[in-house]
Amino acid sequence: MAKFRFLPSALTFIHCLMLSSAMMVRNLTTDKDLLLRFKLQISDPLSILASSWTTTHSICNWTGVSCAARHNRVQALNLPYMNLTGTIPPQLGNLSFLLSLNLTGNGFHGHLPGELGQLSRLNIMDLSFNLLTGQIPSSFGSLNRVVHLNLRNNSLSGAIPRFIANNSNMEILDLRFNSIQGDIPWEISNLFNLKQLQLGSNKLSGSIPSSIYNMSSLQVISLYLNSLSGEIPDEICRHLPRLEILYLDSNEFSGQIPTSIAECRNLLALSLNSNRLSGGIPRSIGNLTMLQEIYLDNNHLKGEIPWEIGDMVNLEIFSATNITLTGRIPRSIGNLTKLIELYLGPDELQGEIPEEIGNLGSLEIFSAPNMSLTGVIPPSIFNISSLREIYLQWNKLSGKLPEMSSVSNLEQLHLWGNDNLNGNIPESICNVSYLKTIALGANSFSGHIPNCFGSLKFLENLLLWKNNLTTPTSNGQWSFFPSLLNCTSLRVIDLSVNPLSGVLPTSISNLSASLENFSVGECNIGGTIPMEIGGLNDVFFLQLNSNNFVGSVPATIARLEKLQRLSLGGNKLQGPILHHLCGLKRLYDLSLDVNDFDEPLPACLSDLTSLRKLSLSYNKFHSPIPSSFWSLEDILEVDLSSNYFNGSLPSDIGNLKVITRLDLSRNLFSSDIPRALGSLGGLQLLSLSHNRLQGPIPDSFGALMSLTSLDLSDNNLSGVIPKSLEKLGHLEYFSVSSNRLEGEIPSGGSFLNFTDQPFLNNYALCGSPRFRVSPCVHRHHKKTLLHALRYVLPIFVSIIVVAALIIVCIQSKKKKKNKREDESIKQTMTLATIGYMAPEYGSAGIISIKSDVYSYGILLMETFTRKKPTDETFAGEMSLKQWVQMSLSNGIVGAGDSSLVQEDDKYFVVKANCMSSEHQKKISDRRCRRLIRLVAGPEMSSALSKVVLLACTRCSRFHLQLGFVF
Repeated sequence: MAKFRFLPSALTFIHCLMLSSAMMVRNLTTDKDLLLRFKLQISDPLSILASSWTTTHSICNWTGVSCAARHNRVQALNLPYMNLTGTIPPQLGNLSFLLSLNLTGNGFHGHLPGELGQLSRLNIMDLSFNLLTGQIPSSFGSLNRVVHLNLRNNSLSGAIPRFIANNSNMEILDLRFNSIQGDIPWEISNLFNLKQLQLGSNKLSGSIPSSIYNMSSLQVISLYLNSLSGEIPDEICRHLPRLEILYLDSNEFSGQIPTSIAECRNLLALSLNSNRLSGGIPRSIGNLTMLQEIYLDNNHLKGEIPWEIGDMVNLEIFSATNITLTGRIPRSIGNLTKLIELYLGPDELQGEIPEEIGNLGSLEIFSAPNMSLTGVIPPSIFNISSLREIYLQWNKLSGKLPEMSSVSNLEQLHLWGNDNLNGNIPESICNVSYLKTIALGANSFSGHIPNCFGSLKFLENLLLWKNNLTTPTSNGQWSFFPSLLNCTSLRVIDLSVNPLSGVLPTSISNLSASLENFSVGECNIGGTIPMEIGGLNDVFFLQLNSNNFVGSVPATIARLEKLQRLSLGGNKLQGPILHHLCGLKRLYDLSLDVNDFDEPLPACLSDLTSLRKLSLSYNKFHSPIPSSFWSLEDILEVDLSSNYFNGSLPSDIGNLKVITRLDLSRNLFSSDIPRALGSLGGLQLLSLSHNRLQGPIPDSFGALMSLTSLDLSDNNLSGVIPKSLEKLGHLEYFSVSSNRLEGEIPSGGSFLNFTDQPFLNNYALCGSPRFRVSPCVHRHHKKTLLHALRYVLPIFVSIIVVAALIIVCIQSKKKKKNKREDESIKQTMTLATIGYMAPEYGSAGIISIKSDVYSYGILLMETFTRKKPTDETFAGEMSLKQWVQMSLSNGIVGAGDSSLVQEDDKYFVVKANCMSSEHQKKISDRRCRRLIRLVAGPEMSSALSKVVLLACTRCSRFHLQLGFVF
């Protein structure tokens, strides 16, 4: 019996062992089957899983699969960057022993399965850099053991779930680069162990919950590229002693940078750029002695760079561009010996560049463009051997360029636009063997272009435009040019606006095969364009404008199939050219203006479908424009002015739907203006002046809402100026002078700003006095003509009779004037009352016969007008005499027979203007008589004809005799 004492216990152990083994086998089988189904649901273009995940291999040896030693279950599935695509199957949630799930860098799409929330043991979930969409499942709130949750760089949407705060063990939450929106939930502060809060590049809004600033474990706060707003609180750093990175850039934060920012003494990177921060840079920032990077760009900050910046001895990057800095660059900046990148400007910094910048032995990039820096460039800058890039363009620097033998690593040198840098370009520049860009344009450099540029094997951009540089020539050839043939990486050569003279070298075809831009405009180059120019096979931009080139353009230019911009304007070129250009399909900008080209416009020009700008002005191009030209529907600017183009403007011109500038002035076009021009809604400038155009101005022009300049002067246009032009609210220049227009000038809209100049020399325009034309006679006046004739005509006849009697009286006494002058003038101390004595006759207390006549004239005016000189109507410079004078001339139209002025009379405007005062001043007696004979007809009585003639011609003798009254 003793030997069987332990038998029951042994049997029990064996049973449990077998049961445990069976369970283990069943669970391994379950995990294996699950992963095999996962394999079948995804695409594996690299066959990584196909070759490894097979039934012949142990699941624990599959690629990306790890098993736990204790439970022998799958505890890690790590398949990063394997180009896998498909959806994440929900069955993965049954891997109950899983600790790590890493599928980053693949092409998984669709929604996150909620079943993943069943992975209760999971520590790490990294599904970043996929194509996942939808919201974060609520079941993720059960992942209370997750330490690292990374869902960045997907297309997730919705709000940050508040239940995520249940994951109290979480240390890293990374949701960057998604489309998550809404507020940052305040519950996020329950993540007491959180070290990294990375929510950048989403659509978050609102303010940062104040509770976040109490999360003492935080080391990284990254909230950039959202729409967060509010002020940065003063206490931001008081409870964040471990904070190392604070990225709040590209939001809408306002207010000032809190001075307490200095309490984040472990801060390594501070990015506040692209917000609405104001005030100055706090001086306390100098206490951030651990800081390595600071970005303050694109804010409303102003003031000086604090001197204390020199205390940030570990600073490697300082960027403060596009803010309103004033004062000078502090000399203390020389203490930042670890500084690698320095970015300033554009701003209002001025003064000299401090010599102490030469102490920055680690500096690689020095960028301070678009400021007001003055003085010379410190030579010490060119002793910094680590310097790779210098950007000091658009300042006010002066003096000579220092020797630069020590900047052996310099790649970019940008000093253009300083105007006052002068002297020779030092030969030592050729010792900087890594130079890629030499940009010295828009300065005052003189002397010869160095012949040593050929030693710069990496040179890509040589920009010496707008200086006073020259070059020795031998047989007209440039001495520096052969060395450039060794610069095999050259992409841009711009020598424009230098007095180079000479001729264009025939060796131009041997320049770098990578050359894209060759510009030598305004260089006083003569001779012909060499045929070798056709060898610049990769050139995009070719600018030879404003030189003294003569002869024809070589046909080899047709080989430049990559050409996008060709500028040959301002030379003396002639002969045919356009046919050579029809094959340049990429041509975008063609300028041939101010030459002597003499040929018709070829129909093949319509093949240049990439053309956006065309200038052929001031040449001798002729013949009608081919109809195919108007098919260039994407062209933006066309200038064909000052040529000999003729024929009509077709309605096809309306095909130029996106054109902004159209200048056809100074040609021989002779048709009506097509109404289709009114459909070009983007047109800003339209000039058709100095042609032979006729017919009316199209009313459709009122739809050209973008138009700023419209010139139709010096044509044969007739009819009226359309009232619709008043709608053109952006119109700044307008001219219809020297045409045959008539009718009323519009007075609203932009016409309120025009003077009389745009309307000079027309047929019968009328309108506001400020246009210096006659007032318009509206047609409803004809209904009152007969009534006016009956009652007004006797009054004017009486005035004329009385005036005639006065003339006779004056002339009868004129002979006795010299003898009786002393007797006819009396001195008196009493002046006449207003209106009854002319100031020129009574102001000195002298009375005479002239004053009597004046007084009698005023008396007659009172009688017929029923007004006194003291009437309130006569204010300012208006007097009774002036009012009657205007009424006499302007009212004569009311004295005519209504049958003479009919509404349907084609001479209505001529007749009305003949009777109006302003037009009467402009026509002679002979012309008015001719007009009356033309328009009167047999029904006009001779007496009335004389009255109209008298009013129309304003007889000079009548005015001489009655000038002292009227």
